[in-house]
Amino acid sequence: MVFRRVVVWQNKEILKRFPKYRGIIDGTQVARYLIAKTIECAYNSNDSVEDLEKLLKEKSLEFNELLEKDIEEIKNRKVSSNSYIHLAETLANKYLESCIFCERQCEVNRIDGKKGFCLISKDSYISSAFLHMGEEPVLIPSGTIFFQGCNFGCVFCQNYDISQAWKGKKNIEDIAQKVNTRELAVVAEKLVDRGAININYVGGDPIPNVHTIVGSLNFQQSNICQLWNSNFYLTNKSLSLIIDFIDFWLPDFKYGNNECGKKYSGIDNYFDFVARNHKRIHDEGSGEICIRHLVMPNHIECCSKPILDYVAKELPKAVMNIMGQFRPQFKAFNYEEINRRPTSEEMREVKMYAQKLGIIFEPVS
Repeated sequence: MVFRRVVVWQNKEILKRFPKYRGIIDGTQVARYLIAKTIECAYNSNDSVEDLEKLLKEKSLEFNELLEKDIEEIKNRKVSSNSYIHLAETLANKYLESCIFCERQCEVNRIDGKKGFCLISKDSYISSAFLHMGEEPVLIPSGTIFFQGCNFGCVFCQNYDISQAWKGKKNIEDIAQKVNTRELAVVAEKLVDRGAININYVGGDPIPNVHTIVGSLNFQQSNICQLWNSNFYLTNKSLSLIIDFIDFWLPDFKYGNNECGKKYSGIDNYFDFVARNHKRIHDEGSGEICIRHLVMPNHIECCSKPILDYVAKELPKAVMNIMGQFRPQFKAFNYEEINRRPTSEEMREVKMYAQKLGIIFEPVS
């Protein structure tokens, strides 16, 4: 793995597609969240959601104009006491009163302790945090923070112990560590001290914890890549809270249609929402993206190929990790068509199709 980590950065296409991320690692670029900290925001916490959303859009424009400045000018800017990040955190907590972080849009008041599908209230819980050496070569050593809970109900989930198997069976406080914004920042900084080259928010899924993650950025100080590792079923509004702060995106792209998403993950309009979000981070965000696609048995035509078609057409800057790690875990044995590993022939067909479309996948797969 150390050899692959060295070799991958000798690949010209990887360097071309991830220049800012590599620059943060080398200290020649500034992490986006540190830039956002320098943007002053004048607002009142009692302002309406509509007024805060309007200001968020204005500050996003200001942020993107800042990105065009000379790097030395950016480095010399001072941190604001009421910054763009404070604004995003304030708005995130407003959304918690009728939660719309993910496209389930449960609209429960999590501030009052009510819980939607993810069964997470206003508090965030992490099951583990460590240096992950098993991620894509460009990411290791990755400072992974695994959050308890998930907004999906995947029948084949390989992290089912932290995503859903505990629901209705165990008290979350007995199996995970509750963290506030300051405590999450401490966890992140300790990972930096141990040698992490990114802070990798994963789970379960990080989506139910947008408010805590954004708030933690107020207390983080290191020039470190912020990485979003998610099923990517966010709403437009919650994606707007983080789109300017994340340096590197590691989203899943599971299904090439809505029907498979409903059958195997229990969610509606999967492809419509996830494809939209991929397009936004490609066009409006950092654009430095590694898409994970887990090849499922008997799902080449309905899922793998439509996803590859979309990536080739709409996300040309992205690279892909075409993954063969699917195995029938959790409840997958109830579905005969996916109750096995993908064959070598299926994996070869997907990779050959990706090659035909010109998608870069080999360095990170």
